[in-house]
Amino acid sequence: MEVNGNGNKNNDKSATDYLLLILWFGTLWGAVEALIGGLLHALLPPTIPGKVMIVLATGLMAWSLKKTDKFWAPFAIAMVAAPLKLFSAVVFTLPVNAPAVLNPAFAILAEGLGFSVVYVIFSKVPAPKWAKYLGVGAGAGTIYSFVFVGIVSGIGLSIYPPMEVIKELGTKFPRWAQTTSGLINFAKTSLPYSTIMAGIGSTLVGLLPVNLYPGTNRKVLASGSALWLTIFFVSSWLI
Repeated sequence: MEVNGNGNKNNDKSATDYLLLILWFGTLWGAVEALIGGLLHALLPPTIPGKVMIVLATGLMAWSLKKTDKFWAPFAIAMVAAPLKLFSAVVFTLPVNAPAVLNPAFAILAEGLGFSVVYVIFSKVPAPKWAKYLGVGAGAGTIYSFVFVGIVSGIGLSIYPPMEVIKELGTKFPRWAQTTSGLINFAKTSLPYSTIMAGIGSTLVGLLPVNLYPGTNRKVLASGSALWLTIFFVSSWLI
């Protein structure tokens, strides 16, 4: 996480290289959500998968940051992964603005924003590498909880279908977002495990030489993104 005076150490990369790297990481995140997330939801109690997926999501964001050395990379890959989650509207035959469709996308955006913001703060702090990654991951997990609550209670409640439509569809609705006590209770429940699990994911990846992969071969990056998209769509349909 050491950067030079210009804010990066990868001056040999072009805008196209960065775009392909963002697409590679963003589509990989989507594939992980569909394949691993789908399997976890099918095999484990409903309270467990989310905790595991935070570790994986934070690990991917830390990996993208190591590879690009750009503070905006985590949020950029979230901007790729989040829209992919909207495909669940097709899978579950729901309106695209249903909470069950939008909220996972909101969560990914909140994770990406939290990681990028906290990295800007921690990147200049003098500390061992492992401590920086732990701090960035844990801080991102903390901010994620508040950002997600803010998005759902703000944007979400304004664009979800009417309650009678929600009931007719038989889909989930975040009732906790309708009251102050519900918002506080959700944040209190989400905050501890989001902070801990995100810190673990970031630290593990931060200490590994994952910045060596993938390379910058454009054909390899493009074909990799195509592979991740294939895995995403197939897993979304089958799991």
